[in-house]
Amino acid sequence: IASSITLLYKLPQIYKIIKSKSSKDLSMYSYTLQSLGYVFYAIHGYTIKDDPILVMGTVALIQNLICIFLHFKYKDNVIQSESEEQCET
Repeated sequence: IASSITLLYKLPQIYKIIKSKSSKDLSMYSYTLQSLGYVFYAIHGYTIKDDPILVMGTVALIQNLICIFLHFKYKDNVIQSESEEQCET
């Protein structure tokens, strides 16, 4: 159950970034540290031959890498409502 939840909890974030085309509020420090943790989960799962840990670590790492990629793809984009507020001031 825990692995299933771990594999699902990044999907809303990925969807939000793609839909808004903005990653302004993402912490790259946090995503980098999480990714490093997931690498170690995957290595640990592989070392002890525990497939659920290996799959969870690998899929969670892939989701984090997608978020990091989207951050760099959309980092210069500003959400429409924010740009309108900036124009009014």
